[in-house]
Amino acid sequence: MNFIRIVTRLLDTDHPSPSLAILDSITNVAIDELREKYSYEVLYLSIILLILVTYWVGKRHNEVLAKTTMAVMLPLFRSNFARVGDNGAELAIDSPHEYIIYLTGRRHVATVHGLIKMRPRQDLIRTLFTLLSTPAQDICTLNVTMNPNEYSDGVFAIVPKSTGTAIRNKHYDLTTFTKASSQKALDSSLITLTESSELTDAIVPLVSEKLNKAVKWLDYFIVSDQPTHKPDTVPTQPHAKRISLSFRLPNAKDAREILPLVEALVACLDGLPRGCQVSSVTKTKISKAREEALKEIGKKVQAERARELEEKRLKEKREQEKNLSPEAQRKLAAKEEKKALKKRQKQVTKKV
Repeated sequence: MNFIRIVTRLLDTDHPSPSLAILDSITNVAIDELREKYSYEVLYLSIILLILVTYWVGKRHNEVLAKTTMAVMLPLFRSNFARVGDNGAELAIDSPHEYIIYLTGRRHVATVHGLIKMRPRQDLIRTLFTLLSTPAQDICTLNVTMNPNEYSDGVFAIVPKSTGTAIRNKHYDLTTFTKASSQKALDSSLITLTESSELTDAIVPLVSEKLNKAVKWLDYFIVSDQPTHKPDTVPTQPHAKRISLSFRLPNAKDAREILPLVEALVACLDGLPRGCQVSSVTKTKISKAREEALKEIGKKVQAERARELEEKRLKEKREQEKNLSPEAQRKLAAKEEKKALKKRQKQVTKKV
């Protein structure tokens, strides 16, 4: 109907070029009607297309970064471990932004579990959220489980000064057993968190030169015989000794800059069993510190158990009271009130 009205109006005027004017007007009306009719469909298709493009580009970016990082570390892994990877894959994909590293088959070492965790670039919604908050980092973490009883117990870490407090607060072992100190052999931007000066003297020479070369990428380097998170129960077996290295990832073209950090980790695999043997006095101090920590955990467990038993007792008591007659409930309430009154009077007498 709109088309017919426009054509009729144009034909009734003395327009110099009625055919062109008719065509132009019809085109404009058609475009307006299409825009009005399919505006939502176009919007939905645009959003879907944006999500798909973001997924493909982000997934590809993370894949290149993870594989480039692994390619830098791979020669070192192959020369030090009999088995690199699992199920035929040297680098296993766990999600579009998480890749898993697995190593085994080396003297002094039980296993190595690594995780390359990058920003979820493939996820449009999560990417938008990261723009509004603290940007996520691309991180590689390598956790080495060492064979037991090959070197002395103890907790030691090297962390950047700028993030040392935050890292220490996140780790139960660092918070409970270590104190901060500075070392001349390390870059001025680094500090040590250590349980003993003997541990520091044994470990720093093994790693200082390598860590200093790539200090801007280091997140933390930890040697520990204690868990990262505080146990909920008193453990029956000693915790496994571990070496943990975490570092941020540079761009793929600068990936080789992280290699000295991994070399520092590898240097400890033989260096700790060979040189980290503290004196008997230090061993005694370390042992006592563990005993105190276990006592603290035991007290917490007992308090939690007592609380649960008290809650259970009160619940059973309430269930029993529901089955009493109204008169019996009234007498019980009066009895409880008398008990509470006597308790308050005793407290007042003690204060006086």
